[in-house]
Amino acid sequence: MIAFLAIIYCLGLYLIFIKFRLLPFNLPAQIISGMVGFIGLLTVLFGMNFTQPFSVAMVVSEYTTPVVARVPGRVTEVAVRNNTGVKKGDLLFAMDPQPYADGLRAAESGLAQADIQTRNAISQARDGVNAATANVQALEAAVRATESAIEAAKVQLKLATTRLKEYTMLASKNAGSQFEVERYDTEVNSLTQQIAAQEQQKTAQEQQRAAARAQLGQAKAALQTAQTIRPATLAQYRSQLKSAQWNLEQTKVYAPDDGYVTQLQLQPGAMASVAPVMVFVHAKKRTLLTATLMQNYLNAFKPGAEAEVAFPALPGRILKARVDSIELGTQAGQMDPGGQLEGNRMVLPPDRMMVRLTLDDNLHDAVLPVGSSGYVSIRGNSWRSLFIIRQVIMRWYTWTNYLFAGY
Repeated sequence: MIAFLAIIYCLGLYLIFIKFRLLPFNLPAQIISGMVGFIGLLTVLFGMNFTQPFSVAMVVSEYTTPVVARVPGRVTEVAVRNNTGVKKGDLLFAMDPQPYADGLRAAESGLAQADIQTRNAISQARDGVNAATANVQALEAAVRATESAIEAAKVQLKLATTRLKEYTMLASKNAGSQFEVERYDTEVNSLTQQIAAQEQQKTAQEQQRAAARAQLGQAKAALQTAQTIRPATLAQYRSQLKSAQWNLEQTKVYAPDDGYVTQLQLQPGAMASVAPVMVFVHAKKRTLLTATLMQNYLNAFKPGAEAEVAFPALPGRILKARVDSIELGTQAGQMDPGGQLEGNRMVLPPDRMMVRLTLDDNLHDAVLPVGSSGYVSIRGNSWRSLFIIRQVIMRWYTWTNYLFAGY
């Protein structure tokens, strides 16, 4: 372009000084015209290189999502077609659901069995508590009956002892019968032995009652344990059931968004695993472009700046675009966590910076695959009038695509 401008300037000098002789072509005129041309071309060159960014490294970009089968299985159906648009939620492909359906039925059976087993365990524990409670109550009644019998026998013993004393005193004075003395003496001995036997019986009953109370405590603890275990056990089996249901649902994979699948190679009969099996391209309202620029251009424009792009796939056509964002990082400056300290780094060529642009023109009538290359010129913040030179260069380049198509 500089050579083209130089030729135009020289042609202008020829017309002014030689052809039409509008000015004398003396030494001062030659020096001034040479200096003006030289300084003018340097000024244009400087303004072009530092105020009007240009790049031949631009590609058509789209956001993509690797489609992964979350559970392994044999593919039975591929519902999507290559490069055909799909809506969010449309079926992409399906796998054989039989193994996961069997797993779901096994989980349902396990949950039902666990429900019955835990319910029976609680019922048995509750029956044990009821039986132990009844046994404790029966032994307490027996202890109370024995205590009542002992009290009654003690009353009789007291009465018999009083009578024995009275008749013994009367007999010693020859006023009573010796037979009555012997009868009450025999009754006192019998009641004393009876009370002793009842005391032993009471002790045995109290021991049995203590053992029954201990059994009741154990039965209550068993009931509480069974009641505590049931929710945890059922929760575990419900979790397994949900996992089995999720696995069965994952045998069908749906589109995550509006878009299309390209370079489709998945076919029925293939085994899908956790590795990506297809690439889903998200459909956007505007085509996204990614260009790399030299670092000296970064402060010459801002997001929202006007731009023009051209593609070898569309020769002779200039498209309007706009800067969406300037990426603030590259791989060269990335610091990953590690177990070693940073040392001296080799001197590398300066990284080109990435710029995102959105294409304003509608390309529904053209085929522009993702990855198509092109070139872009961006109108800078200063010396904006020089952008017209970039526009001329852009049109020059795009028309040369008709002549140099490549192979």
